[in-house]
Amino acid sequence: MIVLVLGTPDSGKSAKAEEITCSLAGSAEKIYIATMIPFGESGKKRVEKHRKMREGKGFFTLEKPTDVDSAVEEISDIENKICLLECMSNLVGNEMHDPSKAKYSDDKLCNRILEEVMTLGKSCKHLVIVANSFPLEDEGYDDDTRRFVKLTESVNDLLGIKADDVYELVEGEWKLRANH
Repeated sequence: MIVLVLGTPDSGKSAKAEEITCSLAGSAEKIYIATMIPFGESGKKRVEKHRKMREGKGFFTLEKPTDVDSAVEEISDIENKICLLECMSNLVGNEMHDPSKAKYSDDKLCNRILEEVMTLGKSCKHLVIVANSFPLEDEGYDDDTRRFVKLTESVNDLLGIKADDVYELVEGEWKLRANH
């Protein structure tokens, strides 16, 4: 099963995703696949906040800022494990700034990210994905930010189609949209 948890920054989507992951896991091992590259003091604080949230919940953390599909080779017995991938916006930003993908068109990059995530999702017992949703337009966006937001929304849309369940925060309440 693939579950997408979608919300704005600081909406509680990480806590919701952890709750879902723990519920799905039962006694199975839980793998937290972290995509964030912590830049500066605020990045380090955010990583620490998320580590404290997971404390005592039995997660093993694997850092994968790009190429998350390579986790399939790194996690033994992955087919019996529950993976929590956090977060898509970090992954999109990391992938779009990865020098090895600099010449990718936006469509190729979106499809590559989707392929990576689906490879992971098809390999593990369950995959829970955390994804940010941003306003598509904001007067403070520069060209790079506009591209990032557009890519993030495109990847989220594609994942929303592929996921078995999508949880979305709507007017302060988590809503489940079953896809199949």
